Amino acid sequence: MRSIYVLGSLNMDLAIYGDKYPDAGETLKGHGFRTGAGGKGLNQAVAASRLGGNVHFLGAIGKDAFGAQMKETLSKAGVDVSHVAERSNVSSGVALIEVVNGENRIMIDSGANETISEAEVDDFLSLSQPGDIFLTQGENNFEAASYAIKKAHEKKLVVVVNSAPADKRIVKETRNIDIITPNETEFAALTGSKDYAKKGYLLDTPILIVTLGKAGSFVSTAGGSFIEPAVKVNVVDTTGAGDAYCGALVYFLSANEDIKNAVRLAGHYASLKTTKKGTAVAMPTSDEFSLFEKTLI
Repeated sequence: MRSIYVLGSLNMDLAIYGDKYPDAGETLKGHGFRTGAGGKGLNQAVAASRLGGNVHFLGAIGKDAFGAQMKETLSKAGVDVSHVAERSNVSSGVALIEVVNGENRIMIDSGANETISEAEVDDFLSLSQPGDIFLTQGENNFEAASYAIKKAHEKKLVVVVNSAPADKRIVKETRNIDIITPNETEFAALTGSKDYAKKGYLLDTPILIVTLGKAGSFVSTAGGSFIEPAVKVNVVDTTGAGDAYCGALVYFLSANEDIKNAVRLAGHYASLKTTKKGTAVAMPTSDEFSLFEKTLI
């Protein structure tokens, strides 16, 4: 089992469920308000760890109740939090989430997530070994993520980038990336094209995975491309489904699954997550996932 190193965001989710999204200037009554530890990095790390991964996390929180709760969530999930820094001059990140009919809209304030330094990256990756997995996303300061991608590549880690939110600057980093995982919207934002099947070369990485929601995922490798279909489930909440996918993907890669099987299993894991409300709290355990897999046979 290879180790997983995650440079990621920690955002406290403030979510409310409703029957429709409000128009500009409109106030609507919602229901089911909840708070919960989240952020793409945290969610993905929790997913990978709950599946059984050896996960290490680099991130930053404010000196506040939200930060303490998020750090505790990671720790309880079995994630190494020795590199989660506490900042006294900035608040923890937050995410405002509206959920309607299982779909979501999200706005974030990154807060402490934007403060990661190159020195912290160096210290974080100092014990990593060639072949370990490095995962990052787009919710931390780009300079730190870019530096970490380069350093992880130099150390011969498998570099996986979940390009969300989409930032066109990441295209210049693809020479140091092994796997990139945009969704359809992010692919279009990064490349200027919606045709991921024909224009995947615009993201010049050995493996391109475009997640397609309920349609599954498109995968392009040196050996060819294929569509991995999603399994049908009773969807309750899609919030965090992409994070569940990425966390599961790096876990199965760390367990030495080949890319086709890792993609298949990651898709199943993400589908299972959508059957429960929430983000990190809804990431299935290895036992839950094993039971789900048996129902698909």
